[in-house]
Amino acid sequence: MAIEFDVENLIGKVDAITATQLPYAGSRAMNQLGWQLKSEAWPVFAKQRFDRPVPFTESALRYKHEKGSLSLLVEFNTEAPKGQDPARYLFPTSTGSSIYITRFTKALRQKGIIPSSYVAIPNTRGRALAGEINQYGNVKPGFYQAVLKALDRNAGDRTRSKYRDYRFFSVPDNRKPQRSGQRLKPGIYRAKGRALDGLLFSYTQDTPSVPRIWDFEEFATAATNERLPVLLNKYIAEALR
Repeated sequence: MAIEFDVENLIGKVDAITATQLPYAGSRAMNQLGWQLKSEAWPVFAKQRFDRPVPFTESALRYKHEKGSLSLLVEFNTEAPKGQDPARYLFPTSTGSSIYITRFTKALRQKGIIPSSYVAIPNTRGRALAGEINQYGNVKPGFYQAVLKALDRNAGDRTRSKYRDYRFFSVPDNRKPQRSGQRLKPGIYRAKGRALDGLLFSYTQDTPSVPRIWDFEEFATAATNERLPVLLNKYIAEALR
């Protein structure tokens, strides 16, 4: 979104002398506002609204300001490896819509393991996945890769992975004939020998939704109203010295 402002609404009436300095002071204020929104306001807001946000989320805000301009463009980072950028995965939380489909689910679909309608959901309350959760409450990125490699591994393949004593399998696995009498619910499981270790990921055909817990415009407007009058008065005072 682009942020614009009315000077008199922010700091009241200005005299003729002050008015001559507004373009200069206003431009400096907008540039500093962008920096404060990115480095101060958004990280604090993210910690208040999200449960243990990762550093990538806290540093997701971007701003663009042209020298001499009285406008400021504020947006989220849209560049990330393999398309999993903050602009995409934060969008559902600001609209109350379906979750962003993760790289893991996309990889399972691309490998032909699951139908295109399936979504993989971590079983974070399960014992089997307990040791694979990081300090932010998310599955460790390395474990996603380990599971994908394990699902591709043949029974006789050797590996140096710490999971070499385990067997990972998907129900269903569309690359293989379906077993008759299969009673396990759809998901990804881990087994050791003949003993089932537990459910790692569940499959659902209904893409989960998240509630709307924040609004970008409300955040930007509130943060701007708090900071911009102070910044504008500061740079007007400096210009009039």
